[in-house]
Amino acid sequence: MDIGMEDVGVAICQELWNQVTLKAMELCGETRDMVLEKGFFQEFSRTISELRVLLQALNVEKVEAAMNPRLTKTALETLDCLLKTACNIIKDYKSRSFLSGLFQQQSVISQMKSLAEEIAKSISSWQLLNLNIAVNLKSKTEQLINSLSSLESHSAVAAESLASEIQKFMNENGRNRRNALKLLQKIGDAVGVSSTASMVQNELMLLKQEKEEMEAQKKQAEAFELSQLMQFLYSTELVMSPRDKEIAAYHQQYPTESFRCPLSREMMGDPVAIICGHSFERKAIREHFRGGEKTCPICRERLTSVELTPNLSLRSSIEEWKQRDMDLKFQAALPGITSDDRSIQNRAMEVLQVLMERPCYAERVAEEGLIPNFVEMLKNNQLNRIAALKCLSYLAKYCDNHKEAIIEAGAVRCIVRQFYKGQAEPDAVAVLLELSAREDLAEKIGNVRDCIPVLVSLLNYSNLAVSQKARKVLENLSYNTHFVVKMAEAGHFQQFVACFNQGPQETRVSMAAALIQMELKGNTIRDLEDKTFIHNLVQMLSSSSPACISAGLMLIKKLVAFPRMVKRLLADPATVPPLLGLISIVKTDPHWNQESAAILALLVEGHQLTEHQMYQGLQELQSQHNINLFLKLIVSSDSKTKIQILHLLVALGNKFDMARDLIRTDNEGISYLFSSLEGSEPLVKLLAMKLIYCISEGHPSGVPLPPSPAKETAINTLANILTYSVNVEERSTAAGIISQLPNDDIVIDEILCKSEVLKAIREVICNLDEESVGSRAMDNSGTSLLENALAALLRYTEPNKPELYRQVGKLELYPSLVRILSRGSSLAKQRTATALAHLSRSISVSISDSTGKQALPLQNVLNFFSSMFCCGSGMVECVNMCSVHGAACSSRDTFCLVKADALKLLVQNLSEKESGVVEAALMAIETLLTDHSTLPSATAAIEESQGVVAILQVLEKGDLPAKSRALDLFLKMLEHTKLNRQLADRAERILVQLLQDDDLRKKAALVLKQMGILPEQSSYF
Repeated sequence: MDIGMEDVGVAICQELWNQVTLKAMELCGETRDMVLEKGFFQEFSRTISELRVLLQALNVEKVEAAMNPRLTKTALETLDCLLKTACNIIKDYKSRSFLSGLFQQQSVISQMKSLAEEIAKSISSWQLLNLNIAVNLKSKTEQLINSLSSLESHSAVAAESLASEIQKFMNENGRNRRNALKLLQKIGDAVGVSSTASMVQNELMLLKQEKEEMEAQKKQAEAFELSQLMQFLYSTELVMSPRDKEIAAYHQQYPTESFRCPLSREMMGDPVAIICGHSFERKAIREHFRGGEKTCPICRERLTSVELTPNLSLRSSIEEWKQRDMDLKFQAALPGITSDDRSIQNRAMEVLQVLMERPCYAERVAEEGLIPNFVEMLKNNQLNRIAALKCLSYLAKYCDNHKEAIIEAGAVRCIVRQFYKGQAEPDAVAVLLELSAREDLAEKIGNVRDCIPVLVSLLNYSNLAVSQKARKVLENLSYNTHFVVKMAEAGHFQQFVACFNQGPQETRVSMAAALIQMELKGNTIRDLEDKTFIHNLVQMLSSSSPACISAGLMLIKKLVAFPRMVKRLLADPATVPPLLGLISIVKTDPHWNQESAAILALLVEGHQLTEHQMYQGLQELQSQHNINLFLKLIVSSDSKTKIQILHLLVALGNKFDMARDLIRTDNEGISYLFSSLEGSEPLVKLLAMKLIYCISEGHPSGVPLPPSPAKETAINTLANILTYSVNVEERSTAAGIISQLPNDDIVIDEILCKSEVLKAIREVICNLDEESVGSRAMDNSGTSLLENALAALLRYTEPNKPELYRQVGKLELYPSLVRILSRGSSLAKQRTATALAHLSRSISVSISDSTGKQALPLQNVLNFFSSMFCCGSGMVECVNMCSVHGAACSSRDTFCLVKADALKLLVQNLSEKESGVVEAALMAIETLLTDHSTLPSATAAIEESQGVVAILQVLEKGDLPAKSRALDLFLKMLEHTKLNRQLADRAERILVQLLQDDDLRKKAALVLKQMGILPEQSSYF
């Protein structure tokens, strides 16, 4: 697309044209709201606006055609410059004071006329094609010039007339206030504003700024003229002149010479006379004499005595003068409070806030009915609200009969709104403190919307005076339970706890019910940890009132969600007995049974394992009587109660060995638990399984099974749950229980062999392995299911159970197992490594036997394992030779860590943080070194997988069991490998360090001996 130079020129002119139009629009806006000579400038604004409309109607291309691009551009730039100059003149004129503007008006209008003529000349010079538009434009331009000319004479006359009057006033009598006020009124009418003190104050501020500017520019005549204008405004006496303020301050400080101490030059408060008759302030003359002087400071007469005599007459005169002075100030200030002039109101408040410190003046203000005026002043940002608050604080402090009037005037609402805005002054809180001292007024304060929450927020205020007063106000409001609850809802519980502890049972019930509904946070309930509060709350459980018991249970259940509250509840010996009582009473409300059991479970779960010896209640829960009671209750109770009792037993079993042992020995209870696995409510079944797993995990005897035939039924039930249940948690728990079944029971092995348990385990492992490969992360329940399924698999991989591990070889499970070594949780990796160790040990033993010319046993072992190498590739024959076993493990029916690519992952697992994973991986790797005939090749394979480096890392950072096993493995490998210098130096350093460990010293010495570092006769052997 081609763009010619003409197009560029048109675009530039069009941009200038738009800029000129916008500048004309800005000039219209600036002149439209002029205060001085409003009519003149409004007419000027209308004319410029019409010109702007005409400019918008013109076509820049036609203007260019009539002239040429260069002339058009020059004309537009000229017009833009003229409009900018006009805008600047107007802005400068508007920034001046009204008085200064009157004197500058003629000059401004003259400048505007000249600019208008130049603008008209610029527009008229265009050779427009559209004659109608040209005539219209010319007519408007001429109208603008004529309007400016006709307005100038009138404006000049008005400005000169007012300026002459001001000059005449200053020359004749610059102190005549009445004439000054009349002249000020004329000026106000001329400029369209009210002649108030605030207007005068604003004018003085602007004139002062202009005067300073003139002085800075060395324009002394203009500065003097501005000084005259300022003097004129001060003569109205609507505001005090600097000189008047200075004189007033001087006389206020030194009202009369005779009342001042000649030494301190301050007003005397305790005047005393000396022997010559002169009087001084007692303190000042004492200091004079103490310096060794024995002469009068005034007459210099040498004194025969320095005795001081109180000048009671002078003191009385001073006090009388002070009182009269304060009375005069008070009478002068009172009208100012009701004035419409804000500056007068502020001055009056400044005086009164000092005087009202005396109760008599506060009473007189209240009797004058000025309380509503002070309250209204709090709402006005232009008034001295701090002074108004100070006055209100004195009224609240000294005028008991008028306190209610302060509240009725809306003072509390105004103060609360100020608090919300972050304007918390000590005097504001002091007002509330004084008012709340009366209970009838405290009621009204507490009922003001948001008052209590705002006061609570002030407790942490940075100003200590504010926070302390706010706390005292809340204390005054705490007689009302409803207010105390509001405080707690806002996060302040001190008053709540005090009220709860002191109140009767009915009050505690209502307060507990309110607290139940609140949202509690850990950092806000520290006050609820009060021992007395906890004890009184627990005592509610022993009440004869059902409402009291219910409220107590619900609140305790809410509080045990916080660990610190668990400690406080357990620390009170009275906590557990009533809960046990509510559980054991058969005829009680079932809901109480359930809530009591739930609370006990939460208490057990919430405490630290190291603390149970400290708490009597926890010891009591583990007694044989109570364990038997709980087991009986799960037999006889309804399903909801069963759930809570089972939950409690699971919590006890997870925490305490004694509880686990007592549950295991209760045969009737065990039988019922297993019977609950069939046909029970799902949650009852799940909790029963969790309890069985809890008491079985890690126990030498495994699962405490019921006697036959219930035993066989129980095992089949567990197998069915693992195989067919759709509940992940049920399947996980069932797998966990299966992993804990007694090892030496042939009946159990036969049932498991015939069941679908192994297939279910394979399904879990393969499915979850596929999930971990995908984008979806495995959740906690899936992780737990995998871990427990692997634990159950270990039963099938034990070398002494050929019937079980024969089934493993048929399931093509090994690729998924190997992948778990890199993707599973720490526990999953540990159990997988253990399973692979079992399988590898079995095959290694078989291969070792076969190399020892016992082929038949080897063939028998190999028959146990079919399709063991690649999941989904059972028909593929392994054609590569194994670097460790050679052709001995080339058959598809054999399992080998090297051929399965498990060795590298096992070596990587030696870097895991969990010691169990490291030990299991070491155990699996060690199975490669059981056959002496393959030791060299096995060592080479381990070394090739960076096994030496990993083993050294275990020796350096692992725990004791892992280090011990790693030393055994390292010793075997050293017989068939030679370390490079770097690894040898590192190994020597680590092993020497291990010589300091009593448990590892001998093994470390053997390795150092093998390395040729220690002699055979070393004392370490």
